[in-house]
Amino acid sequence: MLPLWVAADSPPSSFHSYTLHNESNIFDRPILVLPPADVQVIYCELSEAEKDFYEALFKRSKVKFDQFVEQGRVLHNYASILELLLRLRQCCDHPFLVMSRGDTQEYTDLNKLAKRFLRGGQSTLDGEAKDLPSRAYVQEVVEELRKGEQGECPICLEAFEDAVLTPCAHRLCRECLLASWRNPNSGLCPVCRKTVTKQELITAPTESRFQVDVEKNWVESTKVAVLLQELENLRSSGSKSILFSQWTAFLDLLQIPLSRNNIPFLRLDGTLNQQQREKVIKQFSEDSKIMVLLMSLKAGGVGINLTAASNAFVLDPWWNPAVEEQAVMRIHRIGQTKRVAIKRFIVKGTVEERMEAVQARKQKMISGALTDEEVRTARLEELKMLFT
Repeated sequence: MLPLWVAADSPPSSFHSYTLHNESNIFDRPILVLPPADVQVIYCELSEAEKDFYEALFKRSKVKFDQFVEQGRVLHNYASILELLLRLRQCCDHPFLVMSRGDTQEYTDLNKLAKRFLRGGQSTLDGEAKDLPSRAYVQEVVEELRKGEQGECPICLEAFEDAVLTPCAHRLCRECLLASWRNPNSGLCPVCRKTVTKQELITAPTESRFQVDVEKNWVESTKVAVLLQELENLRSSGSKSILFSQWTAFLDLLQIPLSRNNIPFLRLDGTLNQQQREKVIKQFSEDSKIMVLLMSLKAGGVGINLTAASNAFVLDPWWNPAVEEQAVMRIHRIGQTKRVAIKRFIVKGTVEERMEAVQARKQKMISGALTDEEVRTARLEELKMLFT
């Protein structure tokens, strides 16, 4: 008879130790026991300067949200509200992140972009034209970019980060799109299923990734300072750590203090192809000098074994806690021989703390079947919770 996974006795937690039992064994002796996984939430306090910055950003965001409430158009402006929340969440990691994607300006290449799409449609045969975006749709997309209107990625359902445009005029996060392809050089558009090559992708026009010289003006945020102290405490033990963030811009920033503190690291995100991923994982596992792996949360759940590490730092909360769990389970799985420490970072008194309450509320709602109207009402209440 096939062996069964049975949860071993352990303290209540979203992550468990598991014992492998065989039903045919009358003594029920464990064949394999995973080491325990300890989960800890580290609550950080903003410095005075960070608090002033965050509160100014929150007040500005709340004014916009309250306007949507008064107009009765909260759900009609859902993408814009996600963008407001994104900025607040990024501010909790580091104020520089709020500047990571400059506000859209007038782009000189937008008209060229529109002409490229439209010229493509005119040069195709009538039988193929149906696979290309219509003139009206392309003009709508270009106008959205010109006005700086935000939307959400159809894969991660978050506001765009490092957005790209496909030849079929669909916008997605670059990392989300590339991670969804089996082939590193081409794949299907997740919206219309049209075949797209990597060379055909166009970076959605934005200003530079950061509006300040982050190297020259580097200042540690509270969350970064706490993280560095945690890593310093682990240095003498020689145990490896994985730093998870959902924003590649934050991984960019973390490379600065890691380098300055002589903490050897590697990086793995959704832009790497399978061969590059395997090379990074192999080096991380075999090179005893590499202590840290920077990993995007989006790339953390894709069939990766990271049992060389025994520490996981989840630096920013995701809307769906199952995504976090899937990522850290790359560490706590068969092959792990050490006790695992999982540490989640939350900044007190911010939207991150309120996200915990929303997550708990969602868990309670999952078990019940809701009507469409109840779902809309629940979503509205959750948004109001985040802006209180």
